[in-house]
Amino acid sequence: MYSFIHRYKSFTLAVIALATGGFFLWLFFAGGVEDMTTPSKRCVVEVGSGCVTLRDYRRELLRFSQLLNSQQMEDLVREQVLSNLTAQELLYQQAMSLSLIASDEEVVEVIKSDPTFQENGLFSVNKYREAVARAGMTPEEYEEYLKKTIAVQKLIALLTNGVYLTDKELELNLLVETTLLKGSLYVVSPSQVKDQYSPTTQELVDYYQKNRETFKKQEGKRLWVWREKDKERALSLYRELKAGREPQAPQELRLSEDLPKLEGALSAEAQRLTPQDRVSITKQGEEYVVLYLKEVLPAGYEDFETVKEKVKERLLEEKAGDMALKKAQEVARALKEGKRPDLKPLNFSDTPMSQLRVLVDIDQKDLVRIALSQDRVFGPYPLRQGYGVLLVEKRDKKELSEEEKEETTKDLLSLKAQAVLSQYIEHLKRKNKVRVNRELLGGG
Repeated sequence: MYSFIHRYKSFTLAVIALATGGFFLWLFFAGGVEDMTTPSKRCVVEVGSGCVTLRDYRRELLRFSQLLNSQQMEDLVREQVLSNLTAQELLYQQAMSLSLIASDEEVVEVIKSDPTFQENGLFSVNKYREAVARAGMTPEEYEEYLKKTIAVQKLIALLTNGVYLTDKELELNLLVETTLLKGSLYVVSPSQVKDQYSPTTQELVDYYQKNRETFKKQEGKRLWVWREKDKERALSLYRELKAGREPQAPQELRLSEDLPKLEGALSAEAQRLTPQDRVSITKQGEEYVVLYLKEVLPAGYEDFETVKEKVKERLLEEKAGDMALKKAQEVARALKEGKRPDLKPLNFSDTPMSQLRVLVDIDQKDLVRIALSQDRVFGPYPLRQGYGVLLVEKRDKKELSEEEKEETTKDLLSLKAQAVLSQYIEHLKRKNKVRVNRELLGGG
């Protein structure tokens, strides 16, 4: 029941950014000169009567800047950040409707207990003001952020403190945790069957036509980039570009293919630029980086001949996946008939089912069935690459100490609380109007 959440727990826990010293490790502006003095009020997401601003979005995105190393990963992170911020705003509005507000005393307590603002173990007003200023905020803005965070935390506590496990839930989950298996896992990967299929030219053309939208080129950008250690030189370049003069740049990049060359905050800055706001200056380490949008490249469709190899690769991947599943089903039938497939299995012994679940995508019902059933063959189940068929030869039980039972119960309660919170957020999304400004995101 909670296996999916358990597997992706790191992203689930990122729903709420806690107000701790870690906040100041990533909270700083990644904007142009105007952004450094004027907060952006543009909404990337309208949530009911509330708003997730472009500034909120860009600030949160910086937390994951090290993960933006490929287009696929970048898309995943951006969507997750949007989801997190939307959830925060939904929870905040609900907290306000329930009068779960943060008092001034609570805000003061959080600030005074934050090591970021302490000197020799004591709160320092000067250090507080300096840290907040470096983060591009006023004390009033930061305290407003804390009020919002504390209100959300109060709502989460109200939702999750009453979560409990029924006797049946505890029994079934402990069964999974205490069952030890001996057997084999037969893995069928797409690479094992890929060579058995070679697409014709007509199949490639048909696939391209059917999936043409996936070969659509998004609007791109041609950027000029200057990197200067001298602040005055960087500001001079910035002013020239603002005045309409275009000094030749030492580096030219095209987005999105060159996006990995722009580390951290520069990636967000590059995507923010528009024909109406072409210039940006950002400090990156010891350098000042000036970005200039030279040209917007129009959207369109990639020509078939240009993407022919990519089409072939995708078609082979899809067909290989289908063939791998078919092969895995044949393996399962053979094992049920007492035959040994012509595959070298992965053998395991005294392996807890909870460990097996890390490799094999088995849902909670099937885990219980594997633990209690007299059957020996289960699957096929999806793996990261391909499918797996499980052959169980022996089942054993391990005894948990009282301490282990208590720890396991705590983990299960935590996972159930996260599941309750996730379901509640989905309920709020259905209840409230959520509108994403994709056009603004394309520029930021």
